[in-house]
Amino acid sequence: MTDIDPWGDVEVADYAATMAQFGIEPIESVADRLPDNRLVRRGIVFGQRGLETVLDARDRGDPFAVMTGLMPSGVFHFGHLAVLEQVRMFQEMGAEVTLCAADIEAYATRDIPIEDARELVVEEYLLNYVALGLDLDATDFYFQSEAGNDHLVRSKLFSRYVTQNEFEATYGTADPGKLASALTQYADILRPQAPENGGPKPTVVPVGIDQDPHVRLTRDVANRYRETAYLKPASTYHRFMRGLQGGKMSSSDPRSHIALTDEVSEAKRKIDAAKTGGRTSVAEHREKGGVVEEDMVFELLAVHLVRDDDELERIRREYESGAMLSGELKQIAKDRLDAFLREHHEKREAARPEVEQYLAERESANAGFEVGT
Repeated sequence: MTDIDPWGDVEVADYAATMAQFGIEPIESVADRLPDNRLVRRGIVFGQRGLETVLDARDRGDPFAVMTGLMPSGVFHFGHLAVLEQVRMFQEMGAEVTLCAADIEAYATRDIPIEDARELVVEEYLLNYVALGLDLDATDFYFQSEAGNDHLVRSKLFSRYVTQNEFEATYGTADPGKLASALTQYADILRPQAPENGGPKPTVVPVGIDQDPHVRLTRDVANRYRETAYLKPASTYHRFMRGLQGGKMSSSDPRSHIALTDEVSEAKRKIDAAKTGGRTSVAEHREKGGVVEEDMVFELLAVHLVRDDDELERIRREYESGAMLSGELKQIAKDRLDAFLREHHEKREAARPEVEQYLAERESANAGFEVGT
């Protein structure tokens, strides 16, 4: 059994068993209805719940939405990219995009001051999101602390439709901060379906398996709520990238990740220090080959840095056969990172005026709405 805590560290040893435990369907059941996508092809996006409702709406030409949130508790790293790439995929399919900056949740569950959270949202998320192709002008972006009275009241009304026993069974505790945070998340997930946003429509939430408790209880709330005919939100699930040293990739451990704001030289040093699947000697490696399942550098290549499937298969084949050494594999990763980060850093700076103007216009529109901390 896998214990899932959306506010803690979650490592999944057996994804198939976890899917069965929580009733998650394989993504293969709808893959032929999705655009060709690297994350789906390679099994990085592995599961879904209710995605047919979204795809049916697209096929009918009806409105549908994708909703995602960001937790401003640390740097934006390669482990976060899978969510954004899925959001872009659904946006290109025609989905309305809702993006929530969870500054209230960061304050309530991570002890991060509101102003610090907002600074992280801009520097570590919005600039990266726009640099990576998200169209802010076509996005309903908001801070939880500025979500509006209707949104905040709605989150309190939802408390009527979740029992304490359900909450404790799902989250393990009914801690007041977590209870308030979870109810706010239910309102966030259902925001695209709110009356002021056009009413009920199929909505998909791309998440890691650690956020599934929020999805499950939101689906229950949507089914029970009577004042609005919410549709149960759909969800997709992606695998966690492992850290460069093995184990979980964490924003709080710089050795475990490569941030999109890392200097190229620092990123290369992290690759040099990363855990590999190479053997203890060149002779042994030539004889037995590398173990890609234990190689964190290959995982980075497979998930993000090598886009061509044939090229990735060639690298895998040469590394597993021993023809390619760990140092050569690392050099491929460093070359790819060098090109990616230099281009991305330029795009970040080019995005800064757009993000600053967007936030200034939001601030002007929201003038007079204040939240105490």
